[in-house]
Amino acid sequence: MTAQQQHLPYPLSSGTDYQALAARFRPIFARIAAGALEREQSRSLPFEQVKWLKEAGFGAVRVPVQYGGAGASLPQLFELLIELAAADSNLPQALRGHFAFVEDRLNAQADAPQDTWFKRFVEGDLVGNAWTEVGSVRSARSAPVSRAWVNTGWSTAPSITAPAAFSPTGSTSMPSAMTPAPT
Repeated sequence: MTAQQQHLPYPLSSGTDYQALAARFRPIFARIAAGALEREQSRSLPFEQVKWLKEAGFGAVRVPVQYGGAGASLPQLFELLIELAAADSNLPQALRGHFAFVEDRLNAQADAPQDTWFKRFVEGDLVGNAWTEVGSVRSARSAPVSRAWVNTGWSTAPSITAPAAFSPTGSTSMPSAMTPAPT
């Protein structure tokens, strides 16, 4: 164990059998590829395709095996993202914030709640990109209208400390990448 890893409460995911891991997702990548051109031409968002990835556990590939994830190494994740990008290049971009947050949890200090997050990732939760805006940033203000969110202007946020979203009903939850508003 390196000096850098001594503060970590969990061993980092160091790798698994890549061919077996990729075989798990390749049928989904093929389904995604089948409609990618039409989605691109019609400017349709891949809500259903993200759902397929969530259901297959794609968001938990870096979670350590002892917490129910696949235990993939970072290079293995990149290989999977390259295969996914060959199917639809928009999806790795949409999921980049999620995987950045997973890495943050994997590398967090020992007093951070990694196991809580690992459980959520294994259950299919995905983190959206808003968590990455830290410090004093100019951000959009949103407000619920009916059962969806709309941009109401700009504000200055001192910091965003947690990846949380507030629903129109007042509940708090972790945002999911490209999940439509409830109907």
